[in-house]
Amino acid sequence: MNSEQSRSTKQGERTKSYFKQAFIELIHEKGFSHVSVTDIIRKAEYNRTTFYLHYQDKYCLTEDLQAEMFRYIKEKSVNKYEREKSVETISMGPHSFELIHFIHQNQNFFNLYRIDDTIPGLHRDLPQAIYEVLKEDFYLIAVNQRRDINYDAHKLYMAHGTAGLILDWINKDYHVSPEEMSIQLIHILESFAKQFMIKSRE
Repeated sequence: MNSEQSRSTKQGERTKSYFKQAFIELIHEKGFSHVSVTDIIRKAEYNRTTFYLHYQDKYCLTEDLQAEMFRYIKEKSVNKYEREKSVETISMGPHSFELIHFIHQNQNFFNLYRIDDTIPGLHRDLPQAIYEVLKEDFYLIAVNQRRDINYDAHKLYMAHGTAGLILDWINKDYHVSPEEMSIQLIHILESFAKQFMIKSRE
């Protein structure tokens, strides 16, 4: 990719970001079902031609926004750890859960979980993203090392339990700091997992 293409790509991503932020704000203001393309372009201060250059309609914008945040949830769950290196759960601290800090820094999006008329299917995304990253990337070593806790049902249980605690935190307006929330999750993890490792992608 040459420098001109690179600039064009960056400008396009920046424009799409403005549309996404405008869309999020409008959902907070009037609910998903009442937001129109006209609302979005006015809020983002772009013209209709520019919008349709990137998206066919608000549903395409919705899919792009959800896919982006789904990807970030998975990335923030593993980025902090070196692959194939064991981590003792007892060694973890208040900054060990990067996902929690990411959610706190992006409250405008995650507060959409508190809205009745929100993005359709949004509530399925958080537990599904956590489940996928647990299944694809995490190998867990149980406190009782003779037990295997890497089967699907256990990771599904972990994903929905973790998502439930995070959603409760969001619904309670982030009543404890990200550091405190991370410590709560670590204590729960310590109760059944002695170690974990991020698996190789090879």
